[in-house]
Amino acid sequence: MVWPEGPEVKLLTTERRELLRVWSPAFMAAGASWLLLMTLGETPLARACGLALAIFGVTASMRPLGFVASTAGGLTFALCPVFWSQTGGGASEPAAIVIAAALALFAMLASALLLKRQDLGIGLGITVFVILFWSQIGTPQSLRLTGLVSAWLLYLLVDMIMLTNPRPGIKPAKAPESWQPLGLLFLLALGTVNDPLVALFAPAILLALFLSYARLPAWFWLALFATVLAGFALLARSYIMTATPTVDLWGWRDATRWIELGQLIIAQFSVLGIVLGVVGLARLARWYPALGVVTMFAYAAFVVFGLVYLGRSREILLLPLMIIQVMWMTYAVNTFGQWVNKSLENDAGLWIHIVSALYFAAPAILLLNIVNA
Repeated sequence: MVWPEGPEVKLLTTERRELLRVWSPAFMAAGASWLLLMTLGETPLARACGLALAIFGVTASMRPLGFVASTAGGLTFALCPVFWSQTGGGASEPAAIVIAAALALFAMLASALLLKRQDLGIGLGITVFVILFWSQIGTPQSLRLTGLVSAWLLYLLVDMIMLTNPRPGIKPAKAPESWQPLGLLFLLALGTVNDPLVALFAPAILLALFLSYARLPAWFWLALFATVLAGFALLARSYIMTATPTVDLWGWRDATRWIELGQLIIAQFSVLGIVLGVVGLARLARWYPALGVVTMFAYAAFVVFGLVYLGRSREILLLPLMIIQVMWMTYAVNTFGQWVNKSLENDAGLWIHIVSALYFAAPAILLLNIVNA
């Protein structure tokens, strides 16, 4: 017996297919990364899950730049030397920090739904994390939590800008969803408590909110500016006003610092990666100017930090810069695929996927380097 499908059933099926289409690249990249982390990388389970969740956020942020290309881009970031250096056995940061972040997120969502007050929800989430962090963990500046927060901050930035500033002529602009600015504030505050370096996202976040014409209550702006001020104050105290400062404010004037930073990026993605990044940024600024400007602000903030920072773990602290670099590279590949597809006049977009599939050569080469190391 065949049951007739009503409009509600068809709508539900369409929504499921759309969700699968949107999120499947992130699931595939994160799942493949988790398997490689657990097997080839011999990474502890808690750490592997946290790193895979970061890959999920990175890939999701690139999803608007192409289905196949975003999957390849997520794997490229997962296998680049800086990110892969966090794998391996041995001593691991306690999983309590991940549990604290999860409990804080749960507290935020639960209180927002039950009390129907989003401001109370985000405030309670931050409070829960702060209490658990300082009472149970007591180890600030977790590099992995910083990377995880950075990945999802960039996802929210991209998601909000693509909604409010879409490509001209494709679809109309919409107001940001209420959870997008709140999520930015929550992640910025959570990340700043762990490591004030996350405050470097503040200029990009403020610019994104301005370009999105977000109508937000006064308490949100007060909380945001308080978080930003506290973040930069903690940033100065942690990196500058110490017995042994790890930041030289005039380090950007040293030409060797620029060369070293360029070599660091080349070591991750080769010279071709630099070229693709430049092309991707140029095309992004053409078709998605708001997203191009916001990512440039975030990129520039971490470039400046990379030039003046003299301490340890410099490469890991610059992971947000690497994420944006991969994002630009991915859009360059997608743009080239669109050009080929338009030139060959294929209405189904077949050549976009074929050209994007060639992008998998990047993670394949990185994987071979890891295996042969």
